[in-house]
Amino acid sequence: MIITIGREHGSNGHDIARELARQLDYQCYDKEIVDHAAEQSGFSKEIFDSYDEKKVSAYVVPTPHYMGMGEGFRLNMQVASAQFDAIRMLADRGNGIFVGRCADYVLRNRKDLVRVFIMADKHFRVKTLMERKGIDAEQAKKLMRQVDKDRASYYKYYTDQIWGEAENYELCVDSSTIGVAGAVEVIKAYIAAKEKAQA
Repeated sequence: MIITIGREHGSNGHDIARELARQLDYQCYDKEIVDHAAEQSGFSKEIFDSYDEKKVSAYVVPTPHYMGMGEGFRLNMQVASAQFDAIRMLADRGNGIFVGRCADYVLRNRKDLVRVFIMADKHFRVKTLMERKGIDAEQAKKLMRQVDKDRASYYKYYTDQIWGEAENYELCVDSSTIGVAGAVEVIKAYIAAKEKAQA
């Protein structure tokens, strides 16, 4: 089974993915996707980090200072393509959990795919980010909005779909009501039910 997990910033989606992978004995790919893509493509990990799930624009893109807009935009496309190739390659290795990076869309034609989105109450996410990053409430709100905006832009550009919209996923889980452990149990129950239905 291949599981993809989209997540709002501060919803503990990463922690849920890691714990789910541990319990299922699956591989978990989050930043590991970036590492594999960098190894395969020849681009530096720093370049991948600068473009990873960032806002995409044909006119203004996050580029190194020495690079023109056109060059930066082409590099953005190459980096994304390399990441998507890495996702497909890693999925072909067997059971795995993929966090973000349009994996749900990239792997959409697989019959063994489960697409999950983790959301959470805004107050919960702000509190989580404050504790995790050691920042105040205003900084946490700003960070939450910016990261979600970047992820939504990235997802929209490469999939032409709305990030976080229920119809793009099989299961949407509110981690602020049931926590990491509860979210893991819900996802496991869904997987078991799907496997039983397909048997």
